[in-house]
Amino acid sequence: MSVKNTLLALLYQRAMHGYELRRQLKLTIHAEWDVKPGQIASTLARLKDANLVDYEVKATDDAPDRKVYFITDEGRAELRQWYLTPEVRDYRLGDTFYIKLVLSLVNAPVDPEKVLRVQRRELYQQLHEVTEMRRQADPKTQLPWVMLLDSAVMHLEADLRWIEMCEARLPDLKQYEPSQPKPKTRGRPRRKAKQKNNQPETSLPPGD
Repeated sequence: MSVKNTLLALLYQRAMHGYELRRQLKLTIHAEWDVKPGQIASTLARLKDANLVDYEVKATDDAPDRKVYFITDEGRAELRQWYLTPEVRDYRLGDTFYIKLVLSLVNAPVDPEKVLRVQRRELYQQLHEVTEMRRQADPKTQLPWVMLLDSAVMHLEADLRWIEMCEARLPDLKQYEPSQPKPKTRGRPRRKAKQKNNQPETSLPPGD
């Protein structure tokens, strides 16, 4: 996730200091994304160097002076470009589980049936947890969070269906044999002798 553009988006709403940004991020996003105070501070410093944000120092009676950040015109242009750039979501093409499954088909200390069974158990556990979070969420005040949970539920259910498909086709999958790399030729190819001045070599007559 882009901390940089997230902070720009929050500062577009109103000027805030670092700790206020962290609290507002949690209240707005709701997702399980914990951005540390140090990360926010370092990101704000980089945004300031890039002239995407600026700040005003405001004195307080009960705390040290605070830097209150606000977005600049360059920051607004950067933020607009971010909103208009499409995101390619990760659909797990070649994720760790896929690699584990393929290797278990070839030769492994664990059968692919067990690999699939363990993964299915974990997916059901995740589905239970996300479904419970979905049940507790309030659609009136947390609708974006509800939609994200719905997305998670759909992806988990799709993963479970894929596990079932793999189990149904295990006899065919076990026939998989990966291609073997071609052996490399040892040694270097022999070089042709270079001819001087690009002239063909001639033999001297006998006795000369």
